[in-house]
Amino acid sequence: MTAVGDDWRRTHAVIVAVEQYRGSDGWTLDGPVNDALAMRTWLTGLGVPPENIRLLASPSEGNKAAVEVADRDHRPADGPTIREVFQEELRSLDADRLWIYWAGHGVQAPGGRWSLLYPETRDRDMRGLDALNLMTLLRTEHLPKRGVDRVTVIIDACWRALPLHTHMMVADPDELTRKPEVNKAREIYWMRACQPGAVSKNQEGAGLFTSVLLRQLEAASAGGVAPDLDRVWQGVQDEFVRLGREEGLRQFPTVHISRGYGNGGDIPLGPPPSPLDDQQRRERGKLIHAVGALLGERPGRAAEAVVGLCEQFTTDPPTTTPPSPEELVDWALENPHGTVTLLAELSARAPVRAEIRKACHVLQSQWLTRAEYAELAGLLERLGQRGRCDLAEAARALFGLVELPFHDPARLADALEELLPKPDRLPQLLRVVERFAAVDGGPVAAELRAWSLRCAERLGLTGQLMERRGEATEYAEAIKAAGLAEDQRVQIRLHPSSGPGQRRGYEVWTRRGDDVHALAKVDTPASLDEIQGGLEALLSAQTYAPDTLLEFFVSATDLELAVHQWQFDRPVKRHLGTDYPVVMRCTEFREPQRHELWKRRWNRVGTAGTQELRWLPGHMDCGEVYRVVQQSMDTPGAVTTTPVRARADLFNACLFGGVPVLIWHGEAEPAIAEDEIRELLGAERPLRSLPQRLRELRSDGDPYKSHHGSHMALLWDDPHRPLPDPLDLSAP
Repeated sequence: MTAVGDDWRRTHAVIVAVEQYRGSDGWTLDGPVNDALAMRTWLTGLGVPPENIRLLASPSEGNKAAVEVADRDHRPADGPTIREVFQEELRSLDADRLWIYWAGHGVQAPGGRWSLLYPETRDRDMRGLDALNLMTLLRTEHLPKRGVDRVTVIIDACWRALPLHTHMMVADPDELTRKPEVNKAREIYWMRACQPGAVSKNQEGAGLFTSVLLRQLEAASAGGVAPDLDRVWQGVQDEFVRLGREEGLRQFPTVHISRGYGNGGDIPLGPPPSPLDDQQRRERGKLIHAVGALLGERPGRAAEAVVGLCEQFTTDPPTTTPPSPEELVDWALENPHGTVTLLAELSARAPVRAEIRKACHVLQSQWLTRAEYAELAGLLERLGQRGRCDLAEAARALFGLVELPFHDPARLADALEELLPKPDRLPQLLRVVERFAAVDGGPVAAELRAWSLRCAERLGLTGQLMERRGEATEYAEAIKAAGLAEDQRVQIRLHPSSGPGQRRGYEVWTRRGDDVHALAKVDTPASLDEIQGGLEALLSAQTYAPDTLLEFFVSATDLELAVHQWQFDRPVKRHLGTDYPVVMRCTEFREPQRHELWKRRWNRVGTAGTQELRWLPGHMDCGEVYRVVQQSMDTPGAVTTTPVRARADLFNACLFGGVPVLIWHGEAEPAIAEDEIRELLGAERPLRSLPQRLRELRSDGDPYKSHHGSHMALLWDDPHRPLPDPLDLSAP
């Protein structure tokens, strides 16, 4: 949109800033008000009359005075006021231009919609405005049909995907209108701080996006001229690309532009694509020849293909009729998944040759068509966060992948698609889907299997898929027969020490389900060094599997033993806790009743997330800890940064109270300990993944020194997997 001679006196604005919410203290923001007032100052500085600006603000305590000074007539940014302004007050607007600015919290609502949260939002009831519906309103009778030729909308808010348990607290966002669109000729320039599922960054009390945008707007409007928004946006993109290159920033602002002839379109997300290198130019040439050959098989196919692709691609098609193979390929390269989609459109009757699929990978690093990708993302959305986490776990088990972004369906789909298939080999993504679907067995899993089969049919790899499906089915049956997937474990009982030197007897068993085998029983008291050596010999003789759980059964007074730091020497020096997930268990305060509360809490471990663990303050005595852990019978476990001098009482209270999962930090100051424990827990993880996650953290560092995770310990006390008889937990 080029600069025009705006009369700033005929420009109006609605500016919304939300900092204070009714939820817990963590909801409060410090920045949206500063951003909103900066936007207001820029507009009034150009000549927009202050009375033309509607300021709606719910400031934090520290920013109330600034709002009062800027505009004594400001109104709250609550839901009723926002609806009144957008639904009623704008109807009679006499203006040429309208600017809308919104800063505050934003979340991804059910169905992927974008909810801009009202200050009425509470922790368990998140209410907001549907941002997409706001754009619809701008073309309805809520704005005068004549006048208001251009609307510029700026939203500096996250569009983040929340953890599943929190996502369920997001209410369906308010739709401001269901009126028909009567003015599609109105120009709309909609600038957004981030892409769907992402976070909008703050720096020094201001939104990064707003700060960058205002710098560009101020430079483009020097002397009072109307800014050329196309150039402004290019400047914003350039600066974010620079920040990405220099600082690793992964925030990509987006824009939707309607220039007055329909719905408009989005500018492609992320940094601009780099020019083709030598190999890509060669692969592009191969692709052009392949497309030419497919078009030559049937005259008129090019025009038909364009019609089908227009429904899938977002950029304008070639103007030539019919388009050349080169034009079709370049059009496909403008669109994600474009080259594969183009070939699928032209070769529905026969799979594309392996070398041509390779050319697509080299050019776009993607192998799914746009329709396949969209269907996959939709199925992952329906799986929910727990299901996506299980699918990510299947990828980790098959290919050693960790940290897949399972919170957001689109990002998970992207990460899985990056597992590019080798020529004539079944893509790893399809193997992951088959493994997950066989174990899960739910309705969405069945649809994922059908999706997987259609992909394999397009690739001409149906036979390979069915082989992998058979393997996955056998794996699932074996898992179900054995109980839990992680049910392979080694159980080690350390007796209390007797005499000087921490000498003690010990026993070792292997267990898979109810199948138990004794490995060692040492009655002669041994030193800790001797026990380490004995364990190293025993474990070295077993088939190594890094997901085998090592359980140390000890008395309550020995829970502080850092057994995960025990060092092995052969064939390389390493710690026990870097080879295996190592957890602690206790032989006291559980019997004779093997109490039901303990079982009840443990049954929650299979379905709960890490966010459901209860943080225990470090200043409480034993009685207070016991009272806290009894407040919720369904709390699966607890976390503490209690210093070592007070931990014995805390252990006793938790064990007697039936707490099966407890995380503590051995040595750090409470603030440091809390930071490291929060990294272990993550924003949202399945609780059952904690032992393996802790092993990964313990492995993330120098094995000869104090490494990250080495001081964290985990009580992981499964009442259904006690020590074998006759040495049960009730044994002295």
